[in-house]
Amino acid sequence: RSHDKSFTLFRLGQKSSAGVKEFAETGRSDILEEQSQGEGGVYDEFNAPPITSGVGRTETEFFVDGNHSKVSLMSRIVPSPDWFIGIDGFDLCVNGNWLDSITIEVDPIDAGTDNGFTFTAPNWPTDPQGEIYRITAHYPAHPAGSFFYPYVKRLPPIGTFQFIKVS
Repeated sequence: RSHDKSFTLFRLGQKSSAGVKEFAETGRSDILEEQSQGEGGVYDEFNAPPITSGVGRTETEFFVDGNHSKVSLMSRIVPSPDWFIGIDGFDLCVNGNWLDSITIEVDPIDAGTDNGFTFTAPNWPTDPQGEIYRITAHYPAHPAGSFFYPYVKRLPPIGTFQFIKVS
């Protein structure tokens, strides 16, 4: 979504909304779409076709304006318990100037709604619900974890988002 500073799709360190939970766990976006309809801060909603294999590319276009220069988005990691990649409130206008192009590398994020440590973990709801957090090579520190690599400094980025101004 493109939006102003009043809108939050997700935020590290906070609990997932019902819409973020549903999307991260199942890929359904019904609640997310309902949550942003009529939201004062949202300017444009957009979707991109899914990437159906482990490597790929997809693209879409969306609108921004001087009052709605931020972008937030999520892409689900499949399969996974509740993992996604995303951007939270990135401002495409810096000091009154629109960025022509920027590429942002992203790490996996856990929605805090399922305790699974592996890509194909069975459903294991987090109760009470946890906070959204960035998955790293060292956290969660479980030897069976799909991203747990204690001997590396950091995981390589799992994806990139590229924004290009078209006009």
